Amino acid sequence: MNKSGLYSAQILKKFNNKSGPNPRLLKIEVNALKEGPNTETYYFEIPSAPRHLDVTLTSPTSVKIAWQPPVHANGILMGYYIYHDKMSGGQDAGAAGYNKRSTTQIRDPAKTYFEMDKLEPNTEYAFRMNAFNRNGDGEFTEVRTIVTGGIAPNPPEILSLSLVRDDAPLVARIDWKPPAIRPNEGPINKYNIWYKPKGLSDSYMKMKSVEGTATSTEIQELWMGLEYDIWLGAENEEGQSGNATETLLTPVGSPDGEPQGVQYEISQGKIVVSWMPPPEDKRNGNITAYKAILTPMDSVGERIERKIDSTDSTSPQRVTFSVDAKKAYTFKIAASTMKGYGPYSPVLTINPDASG
Repeated sequence: MNKSGLYSAQILKKFNNKSGPNPRLLKIEVNALKEGPNTETYYFEIPSAPRHLDVTLTSPTSVKIAWQPPVHANGILMGYYIYHDKMSGGQDAGAAGYNKRSTTQIRDPAKTYFEMDKLEPNTEYAFRMNAFNRNGDGEFTEVRTIVTGGIAPNPPEILSLSLVRDDAPLVARIDWKPPAIRPNEGPINKYNIWYKPKGLSDSYMKMKSVEGTATSTEIQELWMGLEYDIWLGAENEEGQSGNATETLLTPVGSPDGEPQGVQYEISQGKIVVSWMPPPEDKRNGNITAYKAILTPMDSVGERIERKIDSTDSTSPQRVTFSVDAKKAYTFKIAASTMKGYGPYSPVLTINPDASG
């Protein structure tokens, strides 16, 4: 072909040359525009199709595409093209593979897999690929189709969290904004709310579920004087979203319960009384002090009233009285938060020291 002048070139077809050693050829006809209807035909060797194309889901919206190199590279293999298209009602993607928006070029001829993400959920996709060398794009593989999985919702957004009732029994209200529904994502079936006092074990966790159309709810069974962790998640048929989180401080109140497990012992002529704090759900805040009252059962002695400061709301407590252990006494004790004292424990009778 004369290298000077104007020409038009057209790729007419790719075809199999089964009689030759290299079965894939690209046929190009070139017309010399200024020299009359002079047509020259050229054949270029292109790769055969990659082998064993396989597409598998690695997540609801990600796939792994694996293949083996073509049998006939027909020169130096330079890489691959992967084409993927959304299917509509089972319609074949066909020539839509040439759409650049759904084409991935791989310029590493040694690569035999590719991971593709950010696909749409609950969607059927068609995949095919070919190899290319210096002469052009090779033959296509057969089409492989796959349906992506469904996905759980995004987390909702907590708009507000506040107390509706600030004396016992406490009631709080939580309002939220639903998450945006992504294409092909299923509807939200329900919202789940979990809450528990900060620092306590999961055995104290409470849960409430409301319908998927709700945007607010009230939560109850809250204890006073605590900081709560609140978690809110959305759920559809595919699973649970991540959680939106918030904290809530409840007001302190005076204890509703008395100290527990009050008992005594007489040691070296002294009366030692021990007890446990009120139950957790009756403390209504941190226990800051106790008031202990020891009263002689005869009419001679005077009542002893003692305040015991406390910095620990959970550990056993004790108080020692240096009194005449040969006499009988009664004992009672009450716990206090910063808001005041709660009820006294049942009266404990301390009998005279029998060893005296």
